[in-house]
Amino acid sequence: MYWLSFKKKQEPPVTGLILPGGGARNAYQAGVLKAIGDMLPEDAENPFPVICGTSSGALNAVLLASSAARFQEGVDRLYGIWANFHVGKVFKTDPMTAIKSGLRWGLAFASGGLLRLQPPRAILDNSPLRGLLERHIRFARIQQAIDSGDLRAVAVTASGYSSGMSLTFYQGIKGLVPWKRTRRQGKPEELTLDHLMASSAIPVLFPAVKLRTEYYGDGSMRATAPLSPALHLGANRLLVIGVRNSRLDVVSEEGADNPYPTFGHISGYIFDTLFMDSLDADIERMRRINHTISETGDNQIDYKDSSLRQIDYLVISPSRDVREIVERYVGNFPRSVRVLLKGIGALTREGRPLMSYLMFDAPYCKELMELGYQDALAAREQILHLLGHDELIDAQA
Repeated sequence: MYWLSFKKKQEPPVTGLILPGGGARNAYQAGVLKAIGDMLPEDAENPFPVICGTSSGALNAVLLASSAARFQEGVDRLYGIWANFHVGKVFKTDPMTAIKSGLRWGLAFASGGLLRLQPPRAILDNSPLRGLLERHIRFARIQQAIDSGDLRAVAVTASGYSSGMSLTFYQGIKGLVPWKRTRRQGKPEELTLDHLMASSAIPVLFPAVKLRTEYYGDGSMRATAPLSPALHLGANRLLVIGVRNSRLDVVSEEGADNPYPTFGHISGYIFDTLFMDSLDADIERMRRINHTISETGDNQIDYKDSSLRQIDYLVISPSRDVREIVERYVGNFPRSVRVLLKGIGALTREGRPLMSYLMFDAPYCKELMELGYQDALAAREQILHLLGHDELIDAQA
C-alpha cells in the first residue's frame, strides 16, 4: 500500500499534506497551517508539493494549492475565510427553507410514495457554499503553480454512488501514473468547483453532485486508505492534520443509566466513523509497515515493479476534545437550525459530535484555529524537521 514506483533509487524529499474531512472542525487545519507559515521565512517556497484533501479538507487543500506560488498569502487567505464563517455561508438557514425541507421529508416518509412526490435530495441546501468557493478559489492558478514548479500535485477524493468506488481526482505534473486498487482509483483530471462540492457532499445532509455520468458524495465514505493518494503522487514523507482528539471516550460504569441514542447521537457517531476511523486505521497500518521494514535491516522491500519503504510522517491533531468546545456555541446556531437539531436530539450532550461538524460559526472556528495554532507551535521542532528546515529549529520561535 505504501510504495514508490522507483526501485532502488533515492529520491529527494517530497512532503505530502493530508487534510481529511471534518466539516466545521476543519478550521483546526487552518490554525495549524497558519502556525507553519509563521515558522517559515516570509519568502519560503511552498513546503507541500503534494496536497491531498477529502470532504471539507478538500476545500482547504484546493485553496492552498491555488496559492502554492505564494504559500504565506494562501495560508492567510485560508485563515481569513474560516475566521469569518457563519452557518449561512454554508447552507441556507432561513425559516422558509427549513420548513419546506421538513415538510418534504415528512410527506415523503408518510406517503410511502403514493403521492408521487419528487424524493428530497438532501436535508440542507448548501448552494451558499458553492457561491463562497466561487469567490475565493481561482482554479486556473493550480495549473500555473504546477507549471512554475511550486506544486507537484493536488488531489480531491469523492465517492461514486453508482460504482461504489473511491475516486481520487488529481491534477499534477506530467508523468504521474493513474492507479487502481480494490474499490479505489486515481484519475488525472482538471479540478473544478464540482469536484469540491462532490467531495464535501455529506450524505443525506448535502445533495450529491454529478460528475460526467455518475453522482458523487462525500469522499470520506469510501476512503479506506486516505494516505495512499499522496504516496501515489510522489510524496515520501507526510504531514497529517487530523481533527479528532485521540483520547478515548469513557464508558459509564456497569449499571449506569445510559440514555437511548437519539438520531442526532447516532448521526454524530456515523460522522465520526465516516471522517476519522479510516484515517486512524491507515496511520496504524503505516506504522506497522514502517516497523516491519525497519526489522529487515533494509530501507525498502522490493515487490514486482514497486517497493515498500519506510515513510516519515507526523500527525497533528487537537490536544483538546472538540466536542467539549462546541457546547459553548450551540446558541449561535440560527433558530431554524436549532429547531431542526432539537427535533433529532442533536442539542443534547450526546449530540455534540454532530454539532461540532455543523457549527460553521466564526467564534467556534476561531477557537479551533487558535487550538490548531498552539498545537502546531508545541510540535514546532518535529514540524521543521519533517519539512527539512533543521536550521530553523534553534532559532527563536
